[in-house]
Amino acid sequence: MPMKNRLQIKNCRIISMMDITKGVRHCVCCSHCHPCPAGLNIALINKYYDLARAGDDMAADHYMKLEKHAEDCVQCGHCSSRCPFHTDPMNRMMDIKEYF
Repeated sequence: MPMKNRLQIKNCRIISMMDITKGVRHCVCCSHCHPCPAGLNIALINKYYDLARAGDDMAADHYMKLEKHAEDCVQCGHCSSRCPFHTDPMNRMMDIKEYF
């Protein structure tokens, strides 16, 4: 099984264990927000942002190597309408843009 499929299965297992009625309000990188009309990898952008804020020195470097960044977000709202955890990825892109 390709690595991408294994990661998606792992993500789904983790998500299935969460009680979303308790108001999970952070990105779990499930990729339900995809595809992004502007071509952003929203899950990875959020992952690198969270890791960088937690003190991971390599996360910012990984973020900078992405083809598209939070600043490329066109604020269309497609991602926010698809997020099962109501994290509002569109508005989070503004925070991420300012951070990096």
